Amino acid sequence: MESAPAEKQDRELLAAIEEYLAGEGNFGIDPQVLAILDDLEASKSEIASIENLIDEMIAIRLRKLAGAVFRGMTGHGKPKTFNDVIASLGTQPAKNFIIAIALFSRLGTEHVKLETGSCAVSLFAKMIAEQMGFDRSAVEKAALGGLFLNLGKIVIAMYQSAAKIDIDAGFAERHQRYLASKIIAQFNLPEFLEEMIREDTLVLQRRSFSVTGIVFLAQALVDRIIDEAGVIRIKSPMPEGKDNLEVSLGSMFFEYFIQIGLGRFVKIIPC
Repeated sequence: MESAPAEKQDRELLAAIEEYLAGEGNFGIDPQVLAILDDLEASKSEIASIENLIDEMIAIRLRKLAGAVFRGMTGHGKPKTFNDVIASLGTQPAKNFIIAIALFSRLGTEHVKLETGSCAVSLFAKMIAEQMGFDRSAVEKAALGGLFLNLGKIVIAMYQSAAKIDIDAGFAERHQRYLASKIIAQFNLPEFLEEMIREDTLVLQRRSFSVTGIVFLAQALVDRIIDEAGVIRIKSPMPEGKDNLEVSLGSMFFEYFIQIGLGRFVKIIPC
């Protein structure tokens, strides 16, 4: 049980973080972008306009990520227009990626492990769900859950970077779920995210892992292989030669991290 002075300090720090969040608004994301991506009836011209409404760095990373997805779908080429970019990714995955990058961009370099770790959990959760035969909706949930599982810790780290202060790990454990719920509500993210973040047991289905269980498995995997500098080391067979069209899980993982601008944090050991 916390002492009265500790509880008072927690309340004051929570209030300061909430004030910081209120001041940040949508973290530089134009509200029109979110409205367009949430609108099932959005026109092609509205979707095309997103490229000019988002930060240039986010637009570049979206194009690179969509390029990797596009090549996986068609075997060649890259999306020509921004409509192709959004169509390749899907409107909701694109929205979630924009939000994630906007949040990650507010992290100081000392917190890069949170960004690389979150992206790795997302990709591993997606891979595991696909290999277990989950349908597309469940695979997308696994990827999104992995990306935002540590959302509350990301919020706390953002405030640390902005205020240039240290916050003990105990505070993060006590309040990260509450702070995650604030961002989920603010950006109208799927309700299942809050349920997943608040869960503290392994959830199983009758004969398989649940989506939440897969995300927790992916998190445990990343915790095992990521170092304090945020570098992830993987042993994997790799295609031989640049013109080899074959892929492996290791090459897919590395390609994904390159496209989102984090390739330097992945070390592949060919085996």
